[in-house]
Amino acid sequence: MRFYELPPEVETKIRDVDSRPFVRVVLELSSGDVYLPDSDILECVTSSYKTEAGGIVNCGELVLRGIYDIENNSEYAPGLGIQIWFCFGNRETTFYRFHLFVDDNGFQIQETGFLDKTTKIRLIDLSSKLDDTKLQRNWTDAQTVVHACVCSKLDPHESLVHIIAARGGITPLEINCGTLLFDVPYVVIAGSAWKELCALAKAYDAVVECGKDLTISFIESPYDGEKEFNDDSGFCLTENEITHYRFFNNNDKYANNIRLKYTRYVQTERQELWNYSDAPVWYDEDMQPYYPFTDDNRAIIKDNDYEAIYTAKNEEGKTRNVVFADQLDSEEDFIEAMEVTGEDKPVVIQYDTTTFKDRAIVQLGRDGNLIGLRKASISGHAIISETNYSIFVKDDNEIAAKGQIVKNVTSKYLSDDLFEGEPFCQRRAKDLLQECINCKGGYYLTTFIPLIHARVGAFMDIRLNAQSGFKKVRIDELTFRYKKDDAFSSEIWVTRV
Repeated sequence: MRFYELPPEVETKIRDVDSRPFVRVVLELSSGDVYLPDSDILECVTSSYKTEAGGIVNCGELVLRGIYDIENNSEYAPGLGIQIWFCFGNRETTFYRFHLFVDDNGFQIQETGFLDKTTKIRLIDLSSKLDDTKLQRNWTDAQTVVHACVCSKLDPHESLVHIIAARGGITPLEINCGTLLFDVPYVVIAGSAWKELCALAKAYDAVVECGKDLTISFIESPYDGEKEFNDDSGFCLTENEITHYRFFNNNDKYANNIRLKYTRYVQTERQELWNYSDAPVWYDEDMQPYYPFTDDNRAIIKDNDYEAIYTAKNEEGKTRNVVFADQLDSEEDFIEAMEVTGEDKPVVIQYDTTTFKDRAIVQLGRDGNLIGLRKASISGHAIISETNYSIFVKDDNEIAAKGQIVKNVTSKYLSDDLFEGEPFCQRRAKDLLQECINCKGGYYLTTFIPLIHARVGAFMDIRLNAQSGFKKVRIDELTFRYKKDDAFSSEIWVTRV
């Protein structure tokens, strides 16, 4: 990922120490966008960071001069959209950077004495709303998705990014995504839209963010088959521009043995998924079973809640649980395939294969006849689960030098589709191992350079002294601090790559 592209007139001002940056704030009122008076903006702190869950979150805080009358203006309320622009003298040297919203605390007005009147506003991005299940329609309903790709602009109905985002009310036109056509055979979406998007992004090393352009971006995966992954450095800082730095080891991120664990879902060919087979069974007038040749008391198909639970065999011939079945026998086919003693077949009272995807509800009757049922079965296509499926990759040299350090990784969104000639899960485990081994530590840096076009995930070069040379790093977190009466400061947390 590269830095945001700046307008030429702004780019020339970034390193110009004589052009002091300042902040412009826009309130998105129903009557139109309104710029706050520049003199009212006492402080503006904005941050962007990547969470452990895998998504990028933006947030901030404004301190404004004066009292913003919340009693006489109902729009000064939680959820109000706010734009943050960084400027260098006039509107021609302006860069739109953050689109945020007032948090649940709203406009916090405060007054000390008679003259000291201020308003504080804490800002959040859309990820907070997408993570709030109370705001989502039917959020309690888990959604089962079969054979969807990870993301595709051309087919949003079969794209997991679009399907998940729709649970948060986001339309396809509001989504910027790459092309990841890996097939995910089966997944249950049960969490908030944001948590599920983060989990999907983490599985494919993508960047998911509620950015300043489109509502959601899901981009920059190195596994995107249609867009070359860009890890070029977009900026460089030298010792002359770095005002403070601190080095820290990322030993907690080191590992030399990766265990990638997931439930593997496999599509089977058409086969028998359930069968009812007993010694000859006879039914009396009350549908009570009799076994002429055995004393078997096994459950028989006579109750209206009888569940015909599907199972299927994998390629090795082992029986596995079915999580999803389709193209099942019709009721006519079900009756036709019955094996009975004599000429009469049971009457089907219930044959429900739609309510559940892993079982059928079946109930039979005898219609006054004496029925001998030897076998009944249901066939169809199925997706089976191979639980606790694991892939192990390790580096023997690293283990010999540092001892075995294992990292366990799980994900429900992994695919077995091929990537560059090998199963994606295998490739993902190898890449995770290299990332954990190549853990070179990180830095916390501050600079007076207004890195307003920096973004989390972007690459840059830093030089701490003239003798050390440049080091390539990736940005993990950044903060911009603007105060009306103090110098502008950019703070960044970076990891060496």
